[in-house]
Amino acid sequence: MAFLWYRDITIFLFLFAQLTRSLTLPVVHLPKTFERKSLITIACTGMFCSVAAMSSAADLLFAVPDFRDPPTQRFIETIMSDDALAEAGLKLDVLPYSTLGGPVATVQEALKTEAVALLRTELLAFVARNEEKIPTVEMLSAYEKSFFGVAPDADSQGQRAPLELGATALLGDLGLFGLATWPSSPSSIFARRAPTNLADLQGLKLRTTGNASTEFLEQLGAVPQSLLSSEVFQSLETGVIDGTEVLSLPEGDLRQFYEVSSGGALYTDASARTGFFVIGQTGADALTARQLKTLEGAAQKASLAARETLVETYEETLREAEKYGVQVASFSNVLAEQVSVAEQIAQAYGLSQEEILDLIGDIEIAESGDEAPRGESGLSRNGAGRPAHLFVVTPRNDEADHDVRQRFGYKMDASTPLHCFQLNYTREGSRHFGEPFTGEMAISPDGMTTGNGDCIKRVFSQRHPDQGVTFLIHGFNNSFEDAVNWAVSVTEDLAIEGDVVLWSWPSMGQLSGYVRDRDGVDFNRVYLRSFLATLKLFVDQGQTYDISIIAHSMGGLVAMDALRFLAEPPQLSISNVALVAPDVRKAYFQQTLQLGSNISPIWSVYANSNDVALLASYGVNRSPAIGLGGRFRLMMAGVDTVDVSALDRDVCAVWNIGKARCRNHTHAFDVQPVAVDLADLLKSRKPAAARGLIEKQASEGLTYYEIKP
Repeated sequence: MAFLWYRDITIFLFLFAQLTRSLTLPVVHLPKTFERKSLITIACTGMFCSVAAMSSAADLLFAVPDFRDPPTQRFIETIMSDDALAEAGLKLDVLPYSTLGGPVATVQEALKTEAVALLRTELLAFVARNEEKIPTVEMLSAYEKSFFGVAPDADSQGQRAPLELGATALLGDLGLFGLATWPSSPSSIFARRAPTNLADLQGLKLRTTGNASTEFLEQLGAVPQSLLSSEVFQSLETGVIDGTEVLSLPEGDLRQFYEVSSGGALYTDASARTGFFVIGQTGADALTARQLKTLEGAAQKASLAARETLVETYEETLREAEKYGVQVASFSNVLAEQVSVAEQIAQAYGLSQEEILDLIGDIEIAESGDEAPRGESGLSRNGAGRPAHLFVVTPRNDEADHDVRQRFGYKMDASTPLHCFQLNYTREGSRHFGEPFTGEMAISPDGMTTGNGDCIKRVFSQRHPDQGVTFLIHGFNNSFEDAVNWAVSVTEDLAIEGDVVLWSWPSMGQLSGYVRDRDGVDFNRVYLRSFLATLKLFVDQGQTYDISIIAHSMGGLVAMDALRFLAEPPQLSISNVALVAPDVRKAYFQQTLQLGSNISPIWSVYANSNDVALLASYGVNRSPAIGLGGRFRLMMAGVDTVDVSALDRDVCAVWNIGKARCRNHTHAFDVQPVAVDLADLLKSRKPAAARGLIEKQASEGLTYYEIKP
């Protein structure tokens, strides 16, 4: 809990006055009911006062479709009844698209205010096309097409994960952040006769309702028809068309279609009508980190509830089809072999299907439970015998939350000072290796420090002369809570000797925040350079430091910034650089290595060809990251590349309450053999060849390494 000294009460009262004065300022220009109110709770004991909550109440416009099928209605009801929203000071005001000028206006105008919305993938692709964001169009379209021929109750998320990750990440290119998927009733096709193979689809006249199904059926040889709703039934009954696409709903208005299709077929997998629950940039900026986390949690619960209703509706459809003598069929039975998820991924990523199959082969065949070894005894190593000095340095904005995990947000404000403090935590004896830390933690009693000089004194003043300092740099999609939990877990599981410094740059902690997080890396650069410049001054004064850097994912870009600056005169050398699943392009890494090859005696890259997160990054950046193994494996003189592909083939779950990680992206922290090697690297300072790894020869005399199972 963050305490305010009694002597600082006057400062607190001044801040409180500023907050209350802000009540008169309007924030948005949509319905006048949307305004913000400051909330504050003060708890005092003796001479100490704590800020129990210091956030703003937020009324968010919630744009929804005018027509709501059962899953959509369940989504809305579930999120609106979630008590956690009110507890976090959040209120959603439901408005249909029609009151906001229609679906397109909702995306282009309403979401530029403090608003959230349910938006279909097809609509988002349309907006992206208008804005000429072609990679986003291709990814969203491929994601939607990947559902064609997949029954509503089928589970193929593992294969579709690269598309879902890529589509979600690229929502940020539209200034939107996807907090959850939105499952809704798929469209089905009533056909008077049942095609049994691809040839039967040739020339079949089918009335379609969406771009995705139109394009796909046309590719299969059918002839899509465009008809007014009032003309459809009569056209089907008289044979003008052979079939029609309709929204899959329990009986109701579909009874006549069942009757006219008796003896024919009902295809329940024509189009999945995928979508997302999104928030715009303005809405996200108006919320605290705690509020955004709460909203995301409520949205994901609503998504699961909508999914349950979707399956229930599908099962009811099966019963009704049997009742009317209509055969339930699937397009998966008549599709050509080459029409697959792999083909959709290949088109979205600009690769050949063979390359994609090579990349996702293990993802496609991996089964749930086909996991890498995650611990010999199962329990964390807990760093026995090591003083638990874990420091946090961050340029994130201070939101003054009482919970240290929620203390810092994701806003990028140039007036924010660099904050640092020692993080005290209570070890969890029952925590298993690789699991996020969930135990108690707090800022140490000596409080928080700001500014480069004071931060460096704070971090290094308690260091034993013989102890090293390990800097941990987290990756993309890490809130401050994610970052500190990860730092404790890594510190304990790797049994890091010496002190540890978490450098937490302002990642938003959202999958759709990929584009924004790259801006966060740029914003962080000024703070990082100033911090390191001050560190160099301390070295000039005779101080010596044994420093190692472990950077994960997009944190590799932050590490590149650090290494480039350390290479500038006066150069400051470090002991070790370890990049885990780095989301860094090869050319940029090569350039950094050329600038500072002598900064560190050991450069290590841990890579995995099954890394779904980096495959999604490929789609966003249109070039592979050096953290991908296999055919994209980095092999350079002076760099130890450790390919862990054979050890980690876990399926990646994209949307999961509890925010489970894509474990094939975190191998060095939750796959026991990889973590043991990384711990050995930190302790021994030995190159891969001296650590007993398996040396592999490649072309042109270059080598890489694998870890013994």
